[in-house]
Amino acid sequence: MTDTTSLSRWFSDPSPRPRARRQLFCLPYAGAGASAFVGWAAAAGPDLEVLPVVLPGRESRYTEPFDVDIAGLASAIAARADRPYTIYGHSMGGRVGFEVVRELRRRGERQPLRLCLGGCRPPDILEPLAELSWVSDEEVLGRLAELGGLPEEILAEPELCELILPVLRADFTWLDTYEYEPGPPLEVPIVAFAGAEDRSVTPDDMRGWARHTTAGFDLRIQPGGHFFLHERREQILREALA
Repeated sequence: MTDTTSLSRWFSDPSPRPRARRQLFCLPYAGAGASAFVGWAAAAGPDLEVLPVVLPGRESRYTEPFDVDIAGLASAIAARADRPYTIYGHSMGGRVGFEVVRELRRRGERQPLRLCLGGCRPPDILEPLAELSWVSDEEVLGRLAELGGLPEEILAEPELCELILPVLRADFTWLDTYEYEPGPPLEVPIVAFAGAEDRSVTPDDMRGWARHTTAGFDLRIQPGGHFFLHERREQILREALA
């Protein structure tokens, strides 16, 4: 059983809404934390409780080793999800979300109403940022700049880049060691959000998620590049309440 203290570590809960009719669990992109979803709770309204995920090694969990713990996250979501819920994962967070739903299914836990994914290639397709875990810092930042894989405001600040490089390397290590194990498609609808100008994950890439569900697939193309979520959060929040 997951105790309250260990459960609370997994979520940034800026605006608890125990009476909201839905919950939305948000998984960040590589190099980011729960702060990637700042403002989402305020924008969501009273019917939606927004729960950004805090992975080990970041933000309030900075004293822990970096880890992308699928089993631990699945346990935390299963314990916290006391209402119908949606998972939204952006970029690397989309792949994490997919594996969490598979783990929940394996355990016989309640699954989400839908899995929403943004800027994330299907798990059986090579990541656009593959093989970055063992190259130099300069190569990492150069590749990210080329593909639009890091917000421009961060790339423009060397001090910020230095701060997030350890997190990026930990996330890239997970991506580089991730191995998709073929299995039955999900029985959860998938809603894929794609940036029309995304240079790293195109709308055509996102269409590949259709083969990973038997419960329906929708593609929503949004204006913007890889980080469209910061300008289009209202569309994602609406999907969580649909």
